[in-house]
Amino acid sequence: MPSGFSDHPRKRIVREKWDTPVLEWLFRHWGVQYFYFGLPGPDIHDIRLWRAMIRRVLAFELESERNANPRTYVEALSRNLTLLQIPYSVYVGPMEEVVLDGQDRDGTKFSVDEFVTLFNLDFCGPITEKIATTVGHRCLRFEALRAIVTLQRALFRRTGQARFVILLTVYDSFHVKEMRRFLCNPDMAPETKQCLTRALRRRPLPNNTYTQHTELLRVFVFSCLREYLRGQNIESVFLPPVSYIGKTRNSPMMHFLIVCRMQDPQSAQADDRQCAADFHRFAAVRATDNGLEVIGARATQGSVQNDPVSYLTRMQVG
Repeated sequence: MPSGFSDHPRKRIVREKWDTPVLEWLFRHWGVQYFYFGLPGPDIHDIRLWRAMIRRVLAFELESERNANPRTYVEALSRNLTLLQIPYSVYVGPMEEVVLDGQDRDGTKFSVDEFVTLFNLDFCGPITEKIATTVGHRCLRFEALRAIVTLQRALFRRTGQARFVILLTVYDSFHVKEMRRFLCNPDMAPETKQCLTRALRRRPLPNNTYTQHTELLRVFVFSCLREYLRGQNIESVFLPPVSYIGKTRNSPMMHFLIVCRMQDPQSAQADDRQCAADFHRFAAVRATDNGLEVIGARATQGSVQNDPVSYLTRMQVG
């Protein structure tokens, strides 16, 4: 979530009508409060909403370039977490840079001493974009995601905890060059290749530097993140991504919710409770000012779009 983030109705719909029912069900099912790792923003809207389910917070915040006091957002985040009376750590700087460099902009060592059960990676820009670091603009999000799931594997070996949730929000746009590399993957699953072929037939990939193509982005994020998780022997179940317009009409966003579980370290590979074809068959979901709606197909009663908790139950998640 960007510093100075301003909440709006569509974001609240995603948070309250999509994420919250799932998190509440998992909270009851797992019987433990969440250890939250992510980008809550200085106003901590999500942590306030989920306070009863959260016992500890590890957060990241940027310094402000627009305010006279560059620590405005960092101080506001720390103050609000203190007032909420929740144990927390706040790291200064981009999450990606802190995780990969092992320290924040203040020189504070990055340390996670227990298994994370709730990631909220609320990025304001495209997943393929370069971010401002101390050594220039760099594309770090893919490496940071790989580092996070590797960290989870190490924490699993230390603690024995195995289940966690990832909330991932990205701007609905991507670097065309990166997408072309993805499309040329010779090891791509046949059902994924068929899905992409249909999407490109409806709308070919332009020659722009960046472009918006919602169908391609949802497959790209699913495929990349699922591969990172499987590489650490982690089983994953993805819910349909939810699209929404951010604060302005020029900010189309896409939100993913993934439920994950560590597999037996002695197994050769993670079990696939959900195959790629299952994900590709999902109808798209959109958040409006008034609620959630299905795009391009009718969701029957009891379908994942209308009832994600029942879907997770049928998938025997947990």
